[in-house]
Amino acid sequence: MAGSTEVHELYIRTTPGQLWTAITDPAWTSRYWYGAFNRSGWQPGDRWLSESADGEVYLEGEIVAADPPNGLAHTFHVVHEAEAAADPPSQVSWEIDSVGEACHLVLTHSGLGEATAEYIAGGWAYILSGLKTLLETGRPLEIG
Repeated sequence: MAGSTEVHELYIRTTPGQLWTAITDPAWTSRYWYGAFNRSGWQPGDRWLSESADGEVYLEGEIVAADPPNGLAHTFHVVHEAEAAADPPSQVSWEIDSVGEACHLVLTHSGLGEATAEYIAGGWAYILSGLKTLLETGRPLEIG
């Protein structure tokens, strides 16, 4: 895939199984991913959707690889914003490693077209901070 790449790395005090659930269960994603419900069967070839509570699709893609609870890869295509929707799909990979009482999470978003890169600017930092806060405190992240 052509385009730029973003890499985010963090440690979360949780288990790989809990982290996997938080990444793949729409009841969890809606609490840290801008209210979006991420849905899929989570098997290679399955469709992946990120949508509002009323079914408006924001993002779509396909599961490329799934190795619960160690990792996940899926394509990522913006569909609700015209300029970014014109870019080809990019790819997101989630790598999860157990480190003592924590997990080391590396999220790599590659093949970013220019409009998609602008669309996600700052978004992964917010989403991953919300994921970490939710798993470690049981409460969603609230910013101002």
